[in-house]
Amino acid sequence: MFRKDYLLRMMEEMTEAIGKVFTLKQQRKHTEALSELDELMRRQFGMNLSLLNSLPAEDVIEMFRFRGVIEVDNLQQAARLIEEEAYIYQEKAKVEGIDDQDRMDAEDDALIRLMRSLHFYLYTLNHGANPQLLNAPERVEDVLGLTKEYELPARTERQLALYREQQGRYDQAENSWYRILQLGAEHPVSYRDDVQAFYERLSHLTDEQLEQGGLPRNEVEEGLVELSRQEMNS
Repeated sequence: MFRKDYLLRMMEEMTEAIGKVFTLKQQRKHTEALSELDELMRRQFGMNLSLLNSLPAEDVIEMFRFRGVIEVDNLQQAARLIEEEAYIYQEKAKVEGIDDQDRMDAEDDALIRLMRSLHFYLYTLNHGANPQLLNAPERVEDVLGLTKEYELPARTERQLALYREQQGRYDQAENSWYRILQLGAEHPVSYRDDVQAFYERLSHLTDEQLEQGGLPRNEVEEGLVELSRQEMNS
């Protein structure tokens, strides 16, 4: 009960702050809007948005570890603030009279933050976060729509693959794994074992489940054969 009340208070405070940010964005007070978000981040989590956007994603996730457990509901609230920060930069890029360099910088800042918020949303949903708390599944789809022209970082693509599998969208999960495998041997992290485990998990499902997920059994078997072929040729 105490934890539920705590989360509700945080949500209420965040909703109020985002309302203020929306008003400031309408008034084109982008610096003030960013300061409002940063102050909320400091009050709720004792860290600032600059830190969350500069550290490796894995290090940020570890900062939300308490008594050995990642507090995923807190992390997804941080993701929501980073997402909102991205929208401020998007609005800033649209201001009339802004010079080309400032516009490109604002667009880059927005994209970086959208990618980061997506990674944290996916991580939390893959690790038991409450999907109703912030409508995170809908937010994931929105951010994917906004970043569809860009290649996701491999670590984020991996989280997306796991999330699509969790949703039962096996064909889309396979698409993500395929994009990761295309990175090649020069990539510092190998995800081959993850892909192998994906196909092996699917091999235990029924034909009906696989068909519903858009990936019939023959394609699962072909995936396993292709992985074995690649290993022999490496």
